[in-house]
Amino acid sequence: MKTSRRLAIAGSLLLTATVAPFAGVQAAQAAVSCGYTTVTVDPLITHKGAGTPSQNNGLTSFRGRVFQLRTEPTFDYSQGNIASGYKSGDKVWIDVSENQGQSWTQCGPYYRDRTYFSYHKGKWMRVCVNVDGITQCATNGNKTGPGGSKWWDD
Repeated sequence: MKTSRRLAIAGSLLLTATVAPFAGVQAAQAAVSCGYTTVTVDPLITHKGAGTPSQNNGLTSFRGRVFQLRTEPTFDYSQGNIASGYKSGDKVWIDVSENQGQSWTQCGPYYRDRTYFSYHKGKWMRVCVNVDGITQCATNGNKTGPGGSKWWDD
C-alpha cells in the first residue's frame, strides 16, 4: 500500500509539472528546476529543523511572519513557506546553491504564502521573504555559508 501511495504522489507531481503557473506568480530566474506545485500532496511533509531547538525548530520570525523550508522526504523536494502571518504583498522564494553557498540561484519570488516544491537532493537551500519592502532570509540551517548565512542541505 505504501508503494501505491508513493506512485500516486509521483503521478500527482508529474501531472502538475505541466500546469501553467498560478496568476500572480512570477517566473523563476533560474537554470535549476524551480519546482512543480504548491499543493501539499504528502501528509509526511515536515520542515527542515523540526524538533531541533538549537535551530529554533527550523522557524524564522520576521516582522510578524514565521517562515520555514518545508520538505517532502519521499521524493526529495523542498518548499519555502510563510507558515503564519502572511499578508497580501508578501513575497517568498528559495535560494538554491549547488556549490555549498559560493553562488546561488533564486527560485521566485512568489506573491503568495509558499513557493513551488523544488528538488533538493545534493543542494543547499534556504527560504527568504520580502515583507514591507525588507528582505530576510532564514536564520537557521545545518550548514554555514560565506558571510555566515545559514543553509539546509540534504
